[in-house]
Amino acid sequence: KTDKKLGTVNIPHEGPEEYNNIWQKVRSMWSYIYDNYYEKYDYFHIGGDDLYLLVENLRLYLESEEIQLASNGGQTLPNGSEDEQTPLFMGRRFAEGGNRERMFISGGSGYTMNKAALKSLVVDGFPTCFPHMHTFSEDVMVATCLRKMDILPYDTKDEAGGERYMPFQPGHHLTYNPPKNPKDDWYSNYSVDVKWGIDHCAAKSVAFHYIKEDLMKRMHGILYHHC
Repeated sequence: KTDKKLGTVNIPHEGPEEYNNIWQKVRSMWSYIYDNYYEKYDYFHIGGDDLYLLVENLRLYLESEEIQLASNGGQTLPNGSEDEQTPLFMGRRFAEGGNRERMFISGGSGYTMNKAALKSLVVDGFPTCFPHMHTFSEDVMVATCLRKMDILPYDTKDEAGGERYMPFQPGHHLTYNPPKNPKDDWYSNYSVDVKWGIDHCAAKSVAFHYIKEDLMKRMHGILYHHC
């Protein structure tokens, strides 16, 4: 519900309040963000309450020359006079069922869009892209809608090939070993050109998923020298 003290707002959506209706909830959330905050921010990020987001690393990445170039078509850095922007849809890329023609961004670690991508999704995509479907796979649905407009997930690896957006806890990424046949495990099958083990996570990682309360406190304490 709306609570000004908490900064929360009630956003109505089609269908029931349940996990299997996340797509409708996310459609309403992005529409609300576009209507109320499009002119106030340059980038927009969505994630759940079990997401640990390193805001300073995200900001550093979004301010990097790489992203500034990409948002301006990849040729020159923007100078403020531009009247167009290249849509950027950023996060941890997955290939649905191992099919790289159907890439999406894992909703677990959240995804980040610039203004052009947000506008394309809400204004051009939502009116006709599965407007009444009820499903939990909102990350696949968002990518599908953007793909119809030739907006594809952006590769957010760092210069060493480390992933910035993590769909699991840090320990999982450190210790995970893929099977000999990557198709035998969904995670290795869905992953796209990744490194495994100590080199998997970028030094300036942006987000980790499945971070429950105790681990969230511990990570925060270690990262920011509170313990």
